[in-house]
Amino acid sequence: MTIKKTSRRKFISSASALALGSAAFGLNIPAETKKKKSKEEVYKQLDELVDKYLPVFGACSQTSFYALNKTFNLKADIIVKALASFPGIAMRGETCGAVSGSLMGVALVYEGDKYDEKGAKKLSLGPSEKFCSEFENEFSTTRCRDVIKHNTGKEYVLTKKADYQAVSRDGGFKHCSGVIKKAVHYAADIIMEKS
Repeated sequence: MTIKKTSRRKFISSASALALGSAAFGLNIPAETKKKKSKEEVYKQLDELVDKYLPVFGACSQTSFYALNKTFNLKADIIVKALASFPGIAMRGETCGAVSGSLMGVALVYEGDKYDEKGAKKLSLGPSEKFCSEFENEFSTTRCRDVIKHNTGKEYVLTKKADYQAVSRDGGFKHCSGVIKKAVHYAADIIMEKS
């Protein structure tokens, strides 16, 4: 291989064209290599984001995904908005929002950048099953109302306005922060296995 000399002007011109072309076609060329964070550093960042943003969003689904999105630079902010109706699936006590938000993060990492309509591979199913198993091992369920019962010992029918208000009054939602933190830690472990 021979190396040709080039002028500074030609080099800058070529590098600029490459950078602009990459940006135009959505290619990400990192300006610098980031130091890989330890598991403890990742957990700490996730916990801080959960503590800061659960009061902002007021929803486990949005908070869990937002923390994973920011920690792993998933560049999927629009999904936070889409998860607004996912806490307990429209506040019905169904799938826990910490589960749905975390599974979105896992899927974004494992499914890759391109969606193939002809043969979607569903690469996130195995990691998602692992996440759900770990969550169920901790809370015995992935259902919001059952997670609340697991944490409080009380059963509520969240579709009834009086019961929903009772959960809040009785402090049932104060456990959500801990549930989200466990969920995003499980998801982070799975995401870090991929990287």
